[in-house]
Amino acid sequence: LDSPRPDMSFVLGLDVGTSRVRCFAVGKDGATISSHDVKVEVLYPQPGRSEIDPERLWENCKLVITQTLNRAHLDVRQAACVGLTCQRNTFLLWERATGKPLCNFITWQDRRAAGVCRQWNESMQFKAIHSGANLLHFFSRSKRYLAASIVTLTTQQVAPRLYWALNNIPGAKQMALEGKVCFGTVDSWLLWKLTGGRLHATDFSCVSTTLLYDPFQMDYSNLLLSVLGIPPSILPVVMDTGCVFGHTDKEIFGVEIPITAVISDQTSSMFAQGCWEPGEVKCTLGTGMFLCVNTGSKPHASLTGFYPEIGWKIGEELVYLAEANFPSCGSAVEWSRSFGLTNNPSQSEELARSVEDSNGVCFVPAFDGIQAPHNDPRATGGIIGLTHGTRQEHVMRAVLESIAYTFKMLYDVGRQELGLDVRKVCVDGGVSKNNFVLQLSSSLLGQPIHRPVETDMTIHGAVYIAGLVAEFWESRKTIKSFWELDRTFVPMDPGSEEREKLLMSYQQWKVAVERCLHWYPEHDQDSTEDSN
Repeated sequence: LDSPRPDMSFVLGLDVGTSRVRCFAVGKDGATISSHDVKVEVLYPQPGRSEIDPERLWENCKLVITQTLNRAHLDVRQAACVGLTCQRNTFLLWERATGKPLCNFITWQDRRAAGVCRQWNESMQFKAIHSGANLLHFFSRSKRYLAASIVTLTTQQVAPRLYWALNNIPGAKQMALEGKVCFGTVDSWLLWKLTGGRLHATDFSCVSTTLLYDPFQMDYSNLLLSVLGIPPSILPVVMDTGCVFGHTDKEIFGVEIPITAVISDQTSSMFAQGCWEPGEVKCTLGTGMFLCVNTGSKPHASLTGFYPEIGWKIGEELVYLAEANFPSCGSAVEWSRSFGLTNNPSQSEELARSVEDSNGVCFVPAFDGIQAPHNDPRATGGIIGLTHGTRQEHVMRAVLESIAYTFKMLYDVGRQELGLDVRKVCVDGGVSKNNFVLQLSSSLLGQPIHRPVETDMTIHGAVYIAGLVAEFWESRKTIKSFWELDRTFVPMDPGSEEREKLLMSYQQWKVAVERCLHWYPEHDQDSTEDSN
């Protein structure tokens, strides 16, 4: 195998996450031929700030693609196409003429705009928007306007951090007004670099979570852009999730490769799981928990934190999702290791099963606040119910139970808000390998939970869409055959005494959650704000 294999055609997938960049080469049979990944270095220049060097990220993207080809001696000329999937709400500003970044990527975890959020949420402009939306709701009874009447800015959204960047990076606002600046999330930057600066674009799934875009109107929000003073000229063109975006510049890999898919990370795994119909649910149990529900061709107006977003747009097909997330999931298991409850997160299940129950201990994994349904950034994590008889096994079990309880909490809110009949529930992510968590979750939900053999599905959605657009695969029926079931977790008898006891424990946990709300003073949320 010392020479290239020109007979091996494949699709390239590039996945740019918060912690790593990776590339897959996938063959006609859906199997991974080769892959490579590198760690992403996240910079923390000041407390509350989280950044990524854009040029280094670009070099890493080129590296993983090149190494993926080299490791299996693949001929780049046989690459049918490439699909991109990226972390959401991490953005950059760069000079339109030169492509030179004006700053590092400001990541979705960055909190420098906390004061901006507070300022705008308390402003007369936002109060006027809320009042106007209330009035529109009174006459129309549309939940869309009711949701708009309570919307607030948070640091996870792009809009307030972009406002901060334009008003704090020297020269940025003036250059933006003169049309000399490009704004883009990670996908936009990569499209710009891959095409040699010929394309400034994004897709519907990536832009719909920024708050700059209105998924109800399918256009940028002129009202919000006007209120925040964001020039529309800096924004990328929005294109279909699956389409020919362009081709890679020949100078990069020696050939022009069609770029035929761009999709956000959570929606990419949703597509890969085959959750294509309304009422189908996907829950990613990774560092955080992300629960996505397919709502079909209509966006959902949320009142409790199930935010509407565009899953994908491919030709005439437009699919909306409703998504809620909980910041801490796998990070809670990692905490148990660093706290000394277990030497290895993989041992957590065995430790939890070694006791019959948690002996009254409740663990609330609110290390980074709570989103749906409480939407409280001032919430704290906590352990409640400790007694003289509490052992580390009880606490470890409580940690794993809290993940299942969180799943149940988000699931119940989603069912109540959306009013959809749940057709199926699929899971992925690192924590989905934990049988204890999934069995408990299934019994709490009263719903079978399906776990695939491949629990890291993010890159596959981008690969599948790219291959379909490029006609590398004939149809979605082919894609569906690639999904392989590992195990289905079946709920216990709904009328059993054991399930009644389980639901009582869940109700007690919800009381513990209430005790952890509004723990931190409000001014603490602004402590990382830049003085400007």
